[in-house]
Amino acid sequence: MRCPTCRKTGTFRPAKGTFVLCGVEVATNVQRCRSCGEEIFEAREIRRQENEVATIIATRGIRTGREFKFVRKAAGYRAVDIAAMFDVRPETVSRWERDEIEVPRIAAYALGELFAHPRITKQKLEALARPG
Repeated sequence: MRCPTCRKTGTFRPAKGTFVLCGVEVATNVQRCRSCGEEIFEAREIRRQENEVATIIATRGIRTGREFKFVRKAAGYRAVDIAAMFDVRPETVSRWERDEIEVPRIAAYALGELFAHPRITKQKLEALARPG
């Protein structure tokens, strides 16, 4: 593999380190160029990091709009889906995620539960939305 920075070939070696994502530090596996230090992450490693960070955030509690958006995306939901499940307008979710208005604690908790236990939490939210 050719390094995109120094253009040398055969210089990448496996390495370990840490990576900060959304304010959370996670251990990481990376390919590092011995010549210039360029680091390349494999797609599955990026997905693993994102899942680990989302798990940490959801477990300790979602505190900001940025964290809300991160966990929502890691859980695989569109903002419009969350708006429908939480019975709010999509613009409201957008305002939460941009920190224009504070994310209600119950919405942060519900999203954390959707991430941790997607099937059962979605079923419960849908049951609550049914009339009668």
